[in-house]
Amino acid sequence: MSGIPYKLDGLDGDNEVRAKFTSFYASMALSKGDAVCIDVATSTNGIGNHITQADVDATATKQAIGIAAEAIASGDVGLVQVGGVCTFAKLDAVGATAPGDLLGAATTAGELAIQSAHNVAAVAINLIENVAGTDGTADCTVYLLNPLNL
Repeated sequence: MSGIPYKLDGLDGDNEVRAKFTSFYASMALSKGDAVCIDVATSTNGIGNHITQADVDATATKQAIGIAAEAIASGDVGLVQVGGVCTFAKLDAVGATAPGDLLGAATTAGELAIQSAHNVAAVAINLIENVAGTDGTADCTVYLLNPLNL
């Protein structure tokens, strides 16, 4: 995973990050930082083994589960961060988010935004005032909550 060493005990040097990763098949090409969800429409490698970009406007993709930790080609297996501090999330409306905001899938596929739909679980908590960030750029820091306990 992009050369960032994480120990198995969840520690990165002196900082506890509780980072947790899992692997999935990609149903589409994904970029590092994309908010992803389980793709229930694809069963090529078994039901529940595929991911696609999360999008709150589509019923089947509104529950984000984590952030793509690397670029993943369609059909390939790749890492998804589902828990802990993530420094490469894509946010929509970056300037509107504040530390402590609950985040879920945005109306822009592959991005997170302030949680507005109450029929899905929040996937992250915004950690840093990302005013210097750019919408859709993998440069925001969030704490992933692992809503599906993966």
